[in-house]
Amino acid sequence: MNTWKQALRACGVAGLLVSAAVGAQSGLDADSLKLYGGLYAIDCSQPQSPRVRVDRNAISVEQGDRRLTAQSVQAAHSYFGQSPPPGYLVALLAQVQGRHEMLFVVQADARGQFLNVDGDKAVLGTLGPALSKARYRRCDAAANQRAAAQVREEQQAQAAARAPVKPGTATSPSELIRDAQFKAVYQRALGSLSSQAWLARMDGPATELKPESVAGITYTLAAFCKPHDCGDNNAVLLYDAPQARVYGFVHMAGRNTVVGSPPGPVMAELNRLWRREWRQGR
Repeated sequence: MNTWKQALRACGVAGLLVSAAVGAQSGLDADSLKLYGGLYAIDCSQPQSPRVRVDRNAISVEQGDRRLTAQSVQAAHSYFGQSPPPGYLVALLAQVQGRHEMLFVVQADARGQFLNVDGDKAVLGTLGPALSKARYRRCDAAANQRAAAQVREEQQAQAAARAPVKPGTATSPSELIRDAQFKAVYQRALGSLSSQAWLARMDGPATELKPESVAGITYTLAAFCKPHDCGDNNAVLLYDAPQARVYGFVHMAGRNTVVGSPPGPVMAELNRLWRREWRQGR
């Protein structure tokens, strides 16, 4: 009997061979199988290298003639919520004997796709650190080229999103904050509120910038909110670029705060604009 099966039985985990007899609701769909299925290995150039094989209904960790197979495979794209690891693509969830959890996290970097293995204590103890802590590269050159190209595109997009914006050219709050002239004025006006990331970054849901005339002065109106919590955390700003002034109305966790000490007519207009943008005029 091979040593993996002995260890698995000692832990109460049986070694399973890939089987067609799986639950009707388990298994990867055709798109997921195309994107993430196939063979992964520590070293794809070596036939005897430890490997992970992702099939529709099962995922196997293999070394030589030893194999540990998890079934009831599911793809969980939002497994890490809003804080995924770098290059995250998908988490593949599976079970050994229907009760021991395994997790295969597929990611991508400049070389292509790879996955890491995780799971409950019994399974990881059976695999040992050499297999459970290894990085398995996808053994599909075309898939790796596509994944690497996507990583480069995302990196370029992220760099563009951080690039400075020339004064007067911004079209959205997330661009306006990259206008150095505006940012300096805005940060001074925010004061202690700059500790609130959604306010400091202005990168949440927003409408396009638009001109707004108040008391004979044309301001730039910016309306934006906190990601995933717009109802309770939102703001409107009036920016006077020629005079380097910013006035704002911030609604945060049930409290209203005024930014920049606006004069009376501007204060009244900020209140009206806030209701128009975030309370449908109520």
